[in-house]
Amino acid sequence: MTHSFARPASLSSERGHRRVAACGVLALGLGVLAACATPPKPVAGPATPPVVCADFNFPIYFEKGSDQLTAQAQQEITYAAARVKGCRLAPIQVLGLADADGAVHRNLVLSRQRAGVVVRALAASGLPAPTFDIDAIGEAGSITPSGQVETLRRRTEVVIRAANPG
Repeated sequence: MTHSFARPASLSSERGHRRVAACGVLALGLGVLAACATPPKPVAGPATPPVVCADFNFPIYFEKGSDQLTAQAQQEITYAAARVKGCRLAPIQVLGLADADGAVHRNLVLSRQRAGVVVRALAASGLPAPTFDIDAIGEAGSITPSGQVETLRRRTEVVIRAANPG
């Protein structure tokens, strides 16, 4: 792994004082980390998404063995609801999944619980008159034909079909 460092410094004078802001940038693969001696100015939070009456799908991930929404998952649900506010919706499809870790029956129950948690969060998020098609398949399909375990199966898949009102 190669690391590259850039350390630009800027000087400014303010009432005879010198203020030095030294920043470092570290590039790691596809990511970049930056650190500054002076705190950056606050950046506005994510904008409200434009209303888009079009079909889309998204996953909601869970921690291992859990059916509790993470903060990130709740944000994704809120964002999706805002994206289709004012649209006409077909029944929203929610599919619960689990990985192959543990007993088959327990994984099926957990995938059902995950789907139910997502449905309740979507219903509470302000979607226009939502109805849901809910399914859960547990660990079914988590082992590939070659015997490999599919990663990131601790999720639900949500499909929203949205059309313009009227």
